[in-house]
Amino acid sequence: MTESGSNGPSRDEPPGQADVAALERIDWDRVDSSTRRFSTERIALVIGVLAVGLAYLYYRSKDSIFLVARWHVGPEDWLLLLALAVVVAYGVVPMLLDPSRGRRLLARLRRRWATVASLVVLGAVVLTAFYAMITGFQPRLTLDSGTVGTDKLQPPVGFSGSYLETRQDCVGTVTGDTIYEQQCHGTWEYVLGTDRWGYEMVDLLVVGARPVAYAVFVTVGIIVPLATVVGLVAGYYGGSVDDLLMSYVDVQLSIPAIVIYMIAYLFIGDSFFVLLAAFGLLSWGGIARIVRSETLQRREEGYILAARVLGASRPYVLRRHMLPNITNSVIPAAFHLMAVLVLTEAALAFLGFHATFQSWGMTMGEGLFRAAPLDAWWVSTFPAIALGLTVAAFKVAGDGLRDALDPRGAHD
Repeated sequence: MTESGSNGPSRDEPPGQADVAALERIDWDRVDSSTRRFSTERIALVIGVLAVGLAYLYYRSKDSIFLVARWHVGPEDWLLLLALAVVVAYGVVPMLLDPSRGRRLLARLRRRWATVASLVVLGAVVLTAFYAMITGFQPRLTLDSGTVGTDKLQPPVGFSGSYLETRQDCVGTVTGDTIYEQQCHGTWEYVLGTDRWGYEMVDLLVVGARPVAYAVFVTVGIIVPLATVVGLVAGYYGGSVDDLLMSYVDVQLSIPAIVIYMIAYLFIGDSFFVLLAAFGLLSWGGIARIVRSETLQRREEGYILAARVLGASRPYVLRRHMLPNITNSVIPAAFHLMAVLVLTEAALAFLGFHATFQSWGMTMGEGLFRAAPLDAWWVSTFPAIALGLTVAAFKVAGDGLRDALDPRGAHD
């Protein structure tokens, strides 16, 4: 079903064999190397973790507020760096060792323009987030003239707003007879306008993208691997191991992560690390159950039984046979969890729990509650559009990647 004797389809293979999903293809050329204790992926992981540890020691010894450039790091940034080490070791390195995997995936994605567009959107948002973090980017408040925040509530270019709402400091053209009817028209100086403090909306959109990077890499690098390991072990070993692990999952699912964050907020205050930790501990039960269900279905299949008869160890069977066959079920669940985490942060910021300062949720709240919503519609509309596009991209990309890597949808 899923075993393939080579990295790619041979010339003698029937046409349908060329579409076997990459995630469900067993690479027998690498089986021997996988039995070594120190595989390339493990070496890359150790190097990455050591690099993060050395960076932390260097950062503490220098007593500096910046790690590199103007990146002001906090606990959540070290968690992000650890997650990046895992992603590089088990995501990037395998692709470099076997480039044919990437080529097969790209070949399938060429037929799925919606998935490609979603991945491009997510890539752009993540790159923007890293730019904002590493450069220490902050929204511009001080104007060239040296005065602070005078250009408040300037409308976007092509639109107009109440002249009174601009505090009678309109940068563009003013039309209308009486002061109550006068309209301030937007200019190219502030393409998307400004908020009530005088911050440029473009800058607020850039800064507001930061939580997306944390959500993506912490989910992919820490939360999903943890859930996958628990689900695999519980489903394959069964018995008391299954009962113990699933009992914890049941407890976890009965305690919403948001409740734990609220309790921690009372004692610690605003902290994005606490939000990530709460979701990291309490949000992966659903994925673990999906993995366990897939494992229970597949552990008695012929190729698993054959591997056992040939003397393969349980860890080897899990790593080389079971894991590649359940990964395509995990992908949409992982992207869904990323979307939930981004939406949760935005909702908390919207309500006033500023886990990250000037996120999209916080800007939306500023626009709706602290400015005239109709007269300054752009303050809440643009971050809402950015948030909506990002969440939609998560959902479409997750479903599209799952279909592209599923042999049952390979001919669609």
